[in-house]
Amino acid sequence: MIYSIYLSKIVKVFKLSIYIITGQIGSGKTEAMKIFSEKGYSCFCADKIVRKLYKNQDIIKNVGNIYPGAIVNNSIDLDILREKIFNDKRIMELIENYIQPLVFLEFEKIIKLNKKKLVFAIPIIKKNIFFKNYKILYIKSEYEIRKKRISKRNNYGNKMIENIIKYQNSIDNYKNNNYCIIENNGTLNDLKDKICKILD
Repeated sequence: MIYSIYLSKIVKVFKLSIYIITGQIGSGKTEAMKIFSEKGYSCFCADKIVRKLYKNQDIIKNVGNIYPGAIVNNSIDLDILREKIFNDKRIMELIENYIQPLVFLEFEKIIKLNKKKLVFAIPIIKKNIFFKNYKILYIKSEYEIRKKRISKRNNYGNKMIENIIKYQNSIDNYKNNNYCIIENNGTLNDLKDKICKILD
């Protein structure tokens, strides 16, 4: 198994036992996190951290400066913001450039405070140096399976699903690299078996 990491980072990586779970929307990152949690890992989801950040008044103000339509009753309406982001590349880039560095700062804080085994679940994003420092597990699922999973979520219509998948495909630099790829087209038990084999 080959990991794309710098030699100088190897000792640190294995000492800390830090994994990054990534993959396109609907691939099964959340279920993978649950399995890691059962194995004693502390798991942190980028999406949850974003939602927490979006409650900060300064961040609400700054997001409002980028796209005022996302602010409803002095809060960020996630559905409105998501709809705008995946239909307006300029707004998407501005939001990503603003919020993503804040998420990775939160991750670094978590690493400094925790001595346990850690897992970070991160959606497909443009390349970030954070990915170079730790072991990457790429969760991969077939297109139709992912669409079916996503369609069960609230406020995800067909057009929204198509837009998200199209965008992630365009920036997915991880699926063709020498990371550990986990196929997730079967049952949850199949996924659990595959992850357990990696950890053994």
